[in-house]
Amino acid sequence: MTDTTPHPVLFRWAPLAAACLLAACGGGDDGDGTPPPTGGAYTVGGTLAGLAAGKTLVLQNNGENDLSLTANGSFQFTTLLDSGVAYAVTVKSQPAGQRCTVAQGTGRATDHVRNVQVGCENLPAATYTVGGTVSGLAGGTLVLQNGGRDDLQVTGNGGFTFATPLVGGAPYAVTVKAQPAGQACTVRNGSGAVNAAHVGSVEVACATASAALPEGDWQQDLCVPAGQGKWGRGLWRIAKQGDARAAVTLGIVAYGNAACTGTGAVEAGPAGVGGSFAFDRTGATATATAFWGKWTLPTGLVNATVWVRKGAHLCVLGDTTPSVLTTPALAESTANLSIAGKSCYTKL
Repeated sequence: MTDTTPHPVLFRWAPLAAACLLAACGGGDDGDGTPPPTGGAYTVGGTLAGLAAGKTLVLQNNGENDLSLTANGSFQFTTLLDSGVAYAVTVKSQPAGQRCTVAQGTGRATDHVRNVQVGCENLPAATYTVGGTVSGLAGGTLVLQNGGRDDLQVTGNGGFTFATPLVGGAPYAVTVKAQPAGQACTVRNGSGAVNAAHVGSVEVACATASAALPEGDWQQDLCVPAGQGKWGRGLWRIAKQGDARAAVTLGIVAYGNAACTGTGAVEAGPAGVGGSFAFDRTGATATATAFWGKWTLPTGLVNATVWVRKGAHLCVLGDTTPSVLTTPALAESTANLSIAGKSCYTKL
């Protein structure tokens, strides 16, 4: 027999169908009207200008995603941004000798970003001075040069600096253009290349011109009356007879005023009237050279003597046997007293 009893109808809600139904009714709105982000949608880039040949600039976006650039033109970061995500283009590493700045480098990616502008310019070349110290300068003027130019006149011991600075990497070569009177100055540590610092290691040491005996006409510093309406300075005319021998002619340099200024008239006596000198040793300090020997007068009398050259001066000092001026320093100290008393000579 056929069952004709009615049965109730069962309904099941399919989750997927319900989700679609809800979506059709707007159930996916997050409540603020903003659409959900789209992953990796947009690029960030722009244009680079002014980068010098051979230089490298490194940019970053949001503090990461390093981008090294070696040529001008358009650039683009490799990492894409979601829609609405902020970007911030900055310089991570500047090219050597240049400074690069970013314009229009921040915003939010709502489309491809192509308007970031990066401009580079050359930095002013860093410059450094060249100098050092002078020692032993006893008077007169020393003229130094750097690289065959930039003359620098030095009149005292201590530090010196050339007026013209040099760029980093430039060579320097300090030389003596003109020696001070009666002295010879030598340069140490005078050449090299300027690095990223001022050069202050050049050493210039001055001493008497050489250990050679002086020669020629020398007049005493002291001016004395020399007759009616005449004043004069004592004259020594030195004739070298070898590296360790000399003969001296005495005389006077006559002037027409009590200050012995202007041009004097040389009045020399008979040749060799001052006697002869024979030296057996020399010695030097940083500023003086001394010659020890015997002075034989025309009368045959022999005296111990020391000649001291200091700066422009020649001092003739009496000594004893054995010597009391045993060292160059003692001889120089005694010569200083003679220079102060105007007993020494300067070359005509």
